[in-house]
Amino acid sequence: MPDNFTLQWSQFGAAVAAVGAFGVAAFGLVESAGKAFAWRGYGLPYAGFGAVRRAIRHLTPALKVAYGDDYMEIIAYQYRAGRSTGQAPDTIRQGVRLGLPFMPVDEAATLIDSVWDLDRRAVDKPNATALAKALQAIGTPPPKATDEGVLAQALAGRFATALDARVTAAFEVGEDHYEALAKLIAGMVAIGLAVGFDDGLGWPVRLPIALIIGVVAVPLAPVAKDVSTSLQNALTAFKSIAGRP
Repeated sequence: MPDNFTLQWSQFGAAVAAVGAFGVAAFGLVESAGKAFAWRGYGLPYAGFGAVRRAIRHLTPALKVAYGDDYMEIIAYQYRAGRSTGQAPDTIRQGVRLGLPFMPVDEAATLIDSVWDLDRRAVDKPNATALAKALQAIGTPPPKATDEGVLAQALAGRFATALDARVTAAFEVGEDHYEALAKLIAGMVAIGLAVGFDDGLGWPVRLPIALIIGVVAVPLAPVAKDVSTSLQNALTAFKSIAGRP
């Protein structure tokens, strides 16, 4: 193993880009393998879905009415396909809106009140009951022509806002859990790639340096190109200054 490894300043930008490339490659391998080996709610694509499941547990009655007893399986598959950018968030929102008009008034009012409470909005039980009755009566709030209609429209808008905020927050937590696990696995893969490449090239750097490269590859990957370009520009500027009389 050679002990005379050196890195010139002119090579630093290229070195940063190379380290970032390990991180990009590691992410690609992890995502491809994760999709290939996911099965029945287990595997990397489902990471973070537990947070979503816990957050929507109070919405179960409406989702069952809208989609049947297998509603969670539908949402899980959609979560796997795209997480927060896929169809799962809209499936939950639409399922709640579709299911509420067909639920008993007391159950619908309890669900509505739970969404408001979880969103930390102070709404009393009579308002939740009023909205539940309006939704059950005709499927949508009454026209705005009456005082009752104005109130129902306002309550419906407030409920929609609270529901959207809750679903969005749940999927943001799920995304955080997914990204944390993906970065952890990708970091281990990047370490393996760095050591493997070093071994294949005859150990041009020491093992500790190869390990460090693997560790920093994943955090550096998203900004490696920008950092590399900035370093090259800075080096060019310093050379220009040093060359002046």
